[in-house]
Amino acid sequence: LMNKRYYEPIPCGAPLPLDNPHAFSVSMPTYEDVANYENGVEAVLERIKTAYPRIEIHPYVKMAAQYVRGEKGLDAAGSAYILPSLWAARHVATLSVTSPQLYEYGGYALAYFPADTSDTPFAYYSFMRHCGYMIYSREAEDFLRAQGADLPEWREDYNRSDPAERILAMLHEGYGPGEIILCSSGMNAIYAVYAALKETFPVERDIFIQYGWIYTDSISILLKCSGRFHQIGRVTDFAALESFLAENGDRVAAILTETLSNPLLQAPDLPALAELARRFGFMVILDNTFATPWNATVTPYADVIIESLTKFASGRGDCMAGAVIIPPASRLPRATVAAMLPYIIPLGGRDLQRLGQTIGGYRARVETVNRNAAVIVNYLAKHPRVSALHHAYAAATCELYRKIASVDNGYGGVVSFVVDGDFASFYDNLDLPKGPSLGCDFPLAMAYTLMAHWDMVGTPEGQEILAEMGISPWLIRLSVGEDAPELVISALERALAALSCAEHRSRKGTLDVSA
Repeated sequence: LMNKRYYEPIPCGAPLPLDNPHAFSVSMPTYEDVANYENGVEAVLERIKTAYPRIEIHPYVKMAAQYVRGEKGLDAAGSAYILPSLWAARHVATLSVTSPQLYEYGGYALAYFPADTSDTPFAYYSFMRHCGYMIYSREAEDFLRAQGADLPEWREDYNRSDPAERILAMLHEGYGPGEIILCSSGMNAIYAVYAALKETFPVERDIFIQYGWIYTDSISILLKCSGRFHQIGRVTDFAALESFLAENGDRVAAILTETLSNPLLQAPDLPALAELARRFGFMVILDNTFATPWNATVTPYADVIIESLTKFASGRGDCMAGAVIIPPASRLPRATVAAMLPYIIPLGGRDLQRLGQTIGGYRARVETVNRNAAVIVNYLAKHPRVSALHHAYAAATCELYRKIASVDNGYGGVVSFVVDGDFASFYDNLDLPKGPSLGCDFPLAMAYTLMAHWDMVGTPEGQEILAEMGISPWLIRLSVGEDAPELVISALERALAALSCAEHRSRKGTLDVSA
């Protein structure tokens, strides 16, 4: 049911979905809010209590860590993080080259850094989040209730009878036969695959390739952990890939790419990539979150498919989950599959039950967002103030996508665009939910480059790299949602009209990210 509150101004810090204590996004309604958040301005940070769970630690998770810290008699001035297991806590310490004090409590682990530590607690936390070694709000809530905490009730639907079976049945319907492993997040899925490859492949196969401009945290994993990391930032640079492989092919362990890239919605030539993989003996790891199994046939071309079930599979923006899919034609050695399992945090508890409830609508949801995206693309393509428009069928990789698309209008639920004129005027006047994440039933607009690559936007070198990749600092990534597309278009119309009223304040050419 359409909620009209999503088409009215939403205050900074409001959870998205509205009122939901487990919400994965947060309202950042103005350009200034985004800039202040990225710059760590206290006034905005105080308002933003929840955001994407790997980026902003949920209040319940903080409370759980504080509770264990108190039980262990540790000084409140230090930094404390709660993890799913002692093994995970030790592994993160090894990866981050830090030495926290580690404590076990009720099956969980606490990593504690005293206030005077010479370590950098943030380095530890950043590995936690990039590997998915975290607990999330429902699990923390259950932990706190078990300790007697009085927390507000929130009613939501669960599948308590056969959630795992329902999830696996839906994924098998989409992907066909093969092995499917459920885990606590998409990033945990990617890290587990990556760690297992590194552990089981010959040492001389030490190169991991990023092909295309992919999700920022996926880039972080490769950058942080690879022996050698090679970046080909545009999926249209197939010749660059071929020439790199001609010289280094026998040293490549795997290529990580996305069926539709985030945020430009570009498709690699998957059949050609699979052919190269067979010739040179490397693995193809494919993130299929944006395309979903309903829009593209990818199993013949990938050795491992990753999906963040947090997005369209859940469709509600309140549940963390991921999956590793190993298709029947995969060349992934059995030893690598076995090595993956210790690195995986299994999907369980109420997140499993929540996804088991909402995944039933997955296929119909994708059909709806496909139709909505087609209407919105058609509108934006004709608008004189839209200077760049990215979608699955945009010219750059349209023919490559058609090779694998399994439906005629497989847009997926995401469109990215840039407006001609003052970004702040457009963004501030856009009466849609604005914040990180995607795949919810309501529309969600994100100042993608500012939020994912703020450090790059703020330097001339970073801006140059982004420009080379075709990514504008002012890119808006729009998750179109399941409501009538006319509601979204009406909001876009008003924000685009506001541009002409603000020409005198144009920031064009004077990149101001200080706000």
